[in-house]
Amino acid sequence: MMLTRPLQDFPDVFPDHRDAHRLYVLPDRAALALDADGFPRFTLLRRTADDGAAQDGGLLQAFLALDHTHLDALAREPSLAGRALEPAPVAQAEARLVLRGVSGDLVQAAGQWQPVATSTADALSLTHHLGPDDSRIVAALVREDSSGGPEPVELELRLRVQGLRPGLPWVVTTTGTTLHDQLQALLPADAPASATDLDRAFLSLPAGLLRWQSLLDDAVPADTEALALQAAHSARQSLFRRVGEGFEWHPGVPLTDTADGLSWRLDLPLPDTVERRLRWSLSDVHRDWAGRAQAFPVVTPFRPMQRVMVHVLCALPLHSRGLAQLDVELRYRGPSGAWVHHTLRFDGRTGLHALSVVGPAFGAGLELSYRTLAVVAREGQLPLTLSSPDFVPVQGLQLVIGEAEAGVRPVPVGADPSLWAHTQAVRLVVTAASASATTVMLTPQAPDAWVCLSGGDRQTPAEAQALARAGDGAEQAFWSGALPPEGLRLNGWALEPAVPDQVEIRLAGPLAAATALVGVELRAGDQLPADDASGTLLTLEAGPARRWSYWRRSLLQPPAYAWRLHWVGRDPATGATRPLRVGPWRVDHASELLIEQLPS
Repeated sequence: MMLTRPLQDFPDVFPDHRDAHRLYVLPDRAALALDADGFPRFTLLRRTADDGAAQDGGLLQAFLALDHTHLDALAREPSLAGRALEPAPVAQAEARLVLRGVSGDLVQAAGQWQPVATSTADALSLTHHLGPDDSRIVAALVREDSSGGPEPVELELRLRVQGLRPGLPWVVTTTGTTLHDQLQALLPADAPASATDLDRAFLSLPAGLLRWQSLLDDAVPADTEALALQAAHSARQSLFRRVGEGFEWHPGVPLTDTADGLSWRLDLPLPDTVERRLRWSLSDVHRDWAGRAQAFPVVTPFRPMQRVMVHVLCALPLHSRGLAQLDVELRYRGPSGAWVHHTLRFDGRTGLHALSVVGPAFGAGLELSYRTLAVVAREGQLPLTLSSPDFVPVQGLQLVIGEAEAGVRPVPVGADPSLWAHTQAVRLVVTAASASATTVMLTPQAPDAWVCLSGGDRQTPAEAQALARAGDGAEQAFWSGALPPEGLRLNGWALEPAVPDQVEIRLAGPLAAATALVGVELRAGDQLPADDASGTLLTLEAGPARRWSYWRRSLLQPPAYAWRLHWVGRDPATGATRPLRVGPWRVDHASELLIEQLPS
């Protein structure tokens, strides 16, 4: 997907970098998902004091579906007829609460951004802990009409979609040692540099250190600032290596003091992301579902000998193939002062339990405590049971069960449908801090799975590696990195080459002298084309090499292209030109092609 080239009249529609008939559409809106009974998959838990005033803290849970109904309308557009439309895969998502003014464009208050799990290609699973700013925004949401009425409150989603940005037809040349020393002085010394740090450093380099050479004969002079930024983006791929979320100078890059010791091309497309922001109205949800206690529960203070509500909310995703069941055993002092035990079960359909209790008349209050029993499903094995033997005290009447309370961190992993255009299976290997490895198989029939980290493994980042299975059964690693706590979703982009393969084509001197014209016609692919097929025709001359780029469909396919010669020979006796001839197609895999002789 070429990120800087949306279709004319369709700013949210981007073409594929190789197939003009394949179009990607950015997310347009989000809607609240409903459960099987038609109720919202939504809970906004908030606290109040004795006087009814809102207190800081609480939790927002919501399951949102990305709405792609506008794809049908786009498919009916005459200018898009015959072209395949598909949702652009979301690589990363964040959310925050926003209080807007009456104009809709004025932001009166905003909370902090928090990560959102992209649990499927079309769904976002949100567990948002309310901070002080969020609590004030929620207070504006639930304010009664007598005090001015509720105000517009929204959940703002920031989605990032992966794609490619086109390069510039230039080559940058510099002195390696000087560039390295200058960048070391401009970049942070105590941590890897961010992408923004690198951009600023390249823009701050002394004039003349970077020298530019166009790859086009009729090139228009380019803006040096744009070239410097493109050089920084390209350097992240060639001169630097990724360390966590940052970059550091790659030790394998040779340094030299010669004037032309280091150069790299700027014309190759580079991976990048485009950001899209969506608004989803909490005010509409409050208007429609405010009377449903499961959607808008309120935690009130404890009062002796009075009935109060204890709210227990599971902040962990439950799934039959992951954390399949969570039991929470509550213990508290009853009216007589004796211990009362009550077990609540979360099984994927229920995210909130409200327990009505009457506390003791005397003592320190309810003395509420809990312990958990987690049941983790394992493929082909008996479920794993994780229990906390000791009761843990609870402050207040609200209990949120997260990974620390349950002792398990369930992480969803899945494959976008676009992945199956390249492979029939993906093996994901997750290695935890304890060196224990978990293997998950993803297939078109079972594209989603869960990895549940327990004990000390959940407290440290786990490393994951994805291997795609080729047609011959061989596996090739195509993604590796830290397993994101909010989940990992692999899509087809990861198996598509980020840059095209290049072929350098040279014409041997003796052959050039013996012919009046030599051209080579090329097509991507490992199959012999038909005689009437056509490709890219390049005219060759002795001396400098011609370069041709082509895209492989998948990293699982070896580099391969078909080529044939077009030539005009000379009569050896008179030097007169002969008729144009075209040779047969051949398939090659090399990155260098030397034309030394003509077909017989």
